[in-house]
Amino acid sequence: MYLIVKHSHLTLMLISVVFLIIRVLATTNNAQWLQRKWAKISPHVIDTFLLISAIMLMVIIGQYPIADPWLSAKLLALVGYIGFGTLAIKGDKSTLKRLAFLLIALTFIGFMIVVAITKNPFPWML
Repeated sequence: MYLIVKHSHLTLMLISVVFLIIRVLATTNNAQWLQRKWAKISPHVIDTFLLISAIMLMVIIGQYPIADPWLSAKLLALVGYIGFGTLAIKGDKSTLKRLAFLLIALTFIGFMIVVAITKNPFPWML
């Protein structure tokens, strides 16, 4: 069960990140498909299943934010990812700023990946 949930989580994370990148690039080009219902709903569906898989993983491995600092770090980084991802899509109209916000959001994702692998909230201190 663990491997199924873990691989589902990783796959959903990849889909979520790739879709964010596509949406930001499409936003900078004023793509009309972004106004379609599926384009507005699918990120929420993907991220909901991603969150469900994360909760399932926490329960399966018996580790939780606050009790386990590495999960707290991932949770804080998730807030940063969501915030900067939102700014990249809905924020300033400047293409340069949108891409800068996207880069910051992707940096948070990279941090979460490294923390997940190392189980260390300060992976640069290894």
